[in-house]
Amino acid sequence: MSTTCKLPAGLADDLAAFDEQTRRFERGEISFAEYRAFRVPQGVYEQRDEGLHMLRVRLAAGLVLPEQMKTLARVSQRYGDGALHVTDRQDIQIHAVPLAHLHRALVELHAARLSTKGGGGNTVRNITACPLAGVCDKERFDVAPDAVALTEHLIDDPSSYRMPRKLKIAFSGCPDDCAAALVNDLGFIARSRNGQRGYAVYVGGGMGAHCRIGELLEPFVPADRIHHVAQAVKRVFDLQGNRRNRKKARLRHLIEDIGLEQFRDLYIAQRRELPSDDPAPAPRRLAPPGQPATPRHHHPGRGFESWLATNVLAQKQPGYHLVQIPLHCGNIAAQTLDRLAEVIADHGQQRAHATQSQNLSLRWVRDDELAAVHDKLAALELAEPVPPVLRQLVSCPGPATCKLGLCLSRGLAQAVTDELRANSLDLSALADVNIHISGCPNACGRHPIAAIGLYGAARRAHGRLAPHYVLQLGGRLGEQRTRLARGRHTIPARHVSAVITELLRAFRDSPQFPDFHAFVDVAGEALLASQAANHRHLPAFDVDPSLYHDLSSEKPFTLAGRGAGECGAGVFDLIELDLAHARGAAARQRYHAATVAAARALLVTRGLEARDDTDALRLFSERFLDDALMADHYRPLLEAARQAAITADPEHSFDADPSLCVAFVAAVQQLYDGLDASLRFRPIETPSTSDDLSAVHEDREAPDGKTGTRELDKD
Repeated sequence: MSTTCKLPAGLADDLAAFDEQTRRFERGEISFAEYRAFRVPQGVYEQRDEGLHMLRVRLAAGLVLPEQMKTLARVSQRYGDGALHVTDRQDIQIHAVPLAHLHRALVELHAARLSTKGGGGNTVRNITACPLAGVCDKERFDVAPDAVALTEHLIDDPSSYRMPRKLKIAFSGCPDDCAAALVNDLGFIARSRNGQRGYAVYVGGGMGAHCRIGELLEPFVPADRIHHVAQAVKRVFDLQGNRRNRKKARLRHLIEDIGLEQFRDLYIAQRRELPSDDPAPAPRRLAPPGQPATPRHHHPGRGFESWLATNVLAQKQPGYHLVQIPLHCGNIAAQTLDRLAEVIADHGQQRAHATQSQNLSLRWVRDDELAAVHDKLAALELAEPVPPVLRQLVSCPGPATCKLGLCLSRGLAQAVTDELRANSLDLSALADVNIHISGCPNACGRHPIAAIGLYGAARRAHGRLAPHYVLQLGGRLGEQRTRLARGRHTIPARHVSAVITELLRAFRDSPQFPDFHAFVDVAGEALLASQAANHRHLPAFDVDPSLYHDLSSEKPFTLAGRGAGECGAGVFDLIELDLAHARGAAARQRYHAATVAAARALLVTRGLEARDDTDALRLFSERFLDDALMADHYRPLLEAARQAAITADPEHSFDADPSLCVAFVAAVQQLYDGLDASLRFRPIETPSTSDDLSAVHEDREAPDGKTGTRELDKD
């Protein structure tokens, strides 16, 4: 079978080892943690539904062949839930694969020259490239062959799978940086010097709870030396990266700690150690299709002209076109992908490209093929004209499958789509507006680089949790002009689509601004602040329970079940708000409110949510005092608070020593300060006085036998 990227020779042995480890886990010979440590670097993650797994299939530069598309569809139907997901790192994910079927699924993928290895864990992840590489009139040259060649070079290196943390690499063909090289750990932007192809090299970029724009490491490196650049950067990261603290483990944290100049010195030293005669990996040339013997004629069908105007782009090669195949939030049914593979096989370059906006595309489609392609896509319901603002709408899966997700981001994406289509906005005039949604702060939806970026958050209203989003503006890409989205306006989930519509209408009513970014810089941020204030407040739960439901959910919003073993980035801000409320209440001498707020704050780290104040106090006693995470001498305080909570006036009924309440708030804060990214409490020395936090935490097993370490990770 042909392939777009050669797989390492030892992959068959890896699959045999995977099968053996899975069998050992099933027999109880290795723990969940041991099995996970083996499984995750292979790109296999456990989903939110226990026992089901996601397979993240790497597609170097987003390239996939028709026969590989059919294999992906077959594996999804045979072993998963029949639905596939295109990610914003140009991977394709298969979902809901049971443990017993993992090995067979991976073997079938391998037979089609597809692999998940390196799709997760502390590895070199899928290497991405500009979605228009090879056909864009702005590019210096086609960067996709170099991205594929570097993939083949690095995936065959065992050290690529034991990094301090994940390492992400991207290639862009021009300073517009469509591949977001400047927010990757290692980014290459095409250059030409004296007729020689090469790259400017950037390091230390990244997105997530801690975002950073990359810095220029080298202004020009010949294209045949980029494998040396990648190996040297990887070696420095391997030797110097923080392997003890996951919060400080990414390459950007290393560069922040030691500075770019010291990092450059270490990098140069590593490059000097590489053999100068080491041959560069040969770029895989992606030739255009040959001309058929006779032209194809096909009468345009209904809707062809509007589809042509929105979904088709002219390539820089005269007479050829790129056909965009929009997928809402990157989702496509396996049956549809199987039939789409047949369309791809018959037209254009006979290969599809996955894009960072979670769509697919087909290149090198001739003028005389367009009508036939349109009719075939229309039969698959993939030819709906989609304006750029909706085609560029990106959303991570959120808690529908992800253990880390807070809010149902796909539900918001659908609500925004429906709201924009229902209003009288001219969507075709919003081409420079991209909307990105992440279900938590981890930036799987790449919200920090969006014109309108949102990430899920949990907030309390009238004592109940409600889904919210933090809305930010102004993210943009481009060499010398990359900017991260700004602002922290928290809006209830069900009000977000209305706020976005109002914001875009105000932009369209302001013709003095040449584009949306100019509008944001001058007027947009102030307008958003005003809109956020108008939409911030929620009525009590009894008045409108639907506002306490997440979008696309019929159940009240909750974080219950999200606890030890999962990334805490999405819940840290909620904990900090509760602790701030506790400190503020204590300062105002509202000691009962302070005690309850402090007790409630850390329950989410145990996967718990209290029904009311008495329940919060009870759960804290059971899970923190009984489990010896805090000193037992706080028990009378909590019992007094519980008794007061059932009275009409808890503050006046609360009979407790104020100094003990203040100490309790401080003790909870200290316990929180010891929390790591996996919601585990680091060991604390036993204090010498009764007023200090008293107990140490050990890495306990959760009730299901799983230890508290993070698994699911952003793509």
